[in-house]
Amino acid sequence: MSKFKNYSEKNLKFLLRRIRQDVDPYENGNDLITYNGKKGVMSILEDIGLSADDDDLSFIFALYKINPNFETERIRIPKLHTYEVITKRHATISVVELWKSEVESYFDDENDVQQFGEWFGGSGLDWWDGEMIDRDEYDEETTETEVDEINKIS
Repeated sequence: MSKFKNYSEKNLKFLLRRIRQDVDPYENGNDLITYNGKKGVMSILEDIGLSADDDDLSFIFALYKINPNFETERIRIPKLHTYEVITKRHATISVVELWKSEVESYFDDENDVQQFGEWFGGSGLDWWDGEMIDRDEYDEETTETEVDEINKIS
């Protein structure tokens, strides 16, 4: 929860005035949720001896957005909502798997079975024809993430 939620209307209007004056002109009327918007708001807060975490910034940006006429109207305080966020993660995962299969052969020696299978293919040595009996994931790298869906819960 943001510490700014309990600030007086006078203090919130002061903050909104500073944002409109110091930050909004550079955003050309666009939404403040940008790198420059954050940087500008953090600079204003620093000037007046305050700091902000992500909850505070979310509150301030929402406050600014829902109060376009803050000079002439009563300040509306943003409500805290809960969202379910589903993120899609793409990754490359390195694994070592052991597969077991049964192979019929006329050879008496296991090495001959292996060599024959490697040279001539088939012979039931294809791993996917067997059953996985062990799997060890030993390395992974996230290649991309993206928000797939956001649903408002409350």
